[in-house]
Amino acid sequence: MKKSKDSIKREIVVNAPLKQVWDALTKPEHLNLWYTKDAEIEFCIGGRGYMNHGWGATSEGVFIEIDSMKRFVLQSLDGDFTTITSLEKVENGILVSIEYQASVLGDMNQSTKENMLFGTSQFLENLKSVYETGTDHRAKFWKSWIGIAHTSNDGGRGTRVLQVKENSVAAAAGIKPEDIILAIDGEEIGGYESFERTLNTKNVNCNVTLTIERKNEKSQVNCLVDIYPVPY
Repeated sequence: MKKSKDSIKREIVVNAPLKQVWDALTKPEHLNLWYTKDAEIEFCIGGRGYMNHGWGATSEGVFIEIDSMKRFVLQSLDGDFTTITSLEKVENGILVSIEYQASVLGDMNQSTKENMLFGTSQFLENLKSVYETGTDHRAKFWKSWIGIAHTSNDGGRGTRVLQVKENSVAAAAGIKPEDIILAIDGEEIGGYESFERTLNTKNVNCNVTLTIERKNEKSQVNCLVDIYPVPY
């Protein structure tokens, strides 16, 4: 029996003309302004779309549906993963929605899903920034890390450490799996995305104070901030 498809979605309103937003999402020279490091797009049914997103991440698929100025669907080459991009006129501009559908989503751990949605949110925010103010923020994305895999803790109270990379600054600081990071330099952490955004405001090679909960006991840990391991 074929597995049903799960879906996750992010959306944003961009205050720009519909044609401009459509071009931003479908033409390689426009995609490169806010999203891709390099895009090769054959925008037609059956045409291929290749995108180098930077930071070592690429994606490639085939366009299986196009409704001009409204919606297009890109399916991965193996057919297992589908990205649906929709545009809708709303009061304040154009509502851009990006939805991922895949049978494999159900098998992904929550951390991987949260990472995918966080990345999508950052790029959609950059789309809005570039087309509303002319400012490209990608140079500020994924600058810093400490070497952990993590996921939002239950109730939006901190983020729970899943793995600590060997020889990372987190390992050197004594952070362990199942630790819950509640704050960075006193700023409360509300989950996966909150941790990533807050950490990325810190300078590489500076020290931060992490408020940790371990086995219901709180403590503070000093941790060095390291450079993100994959350059743009």
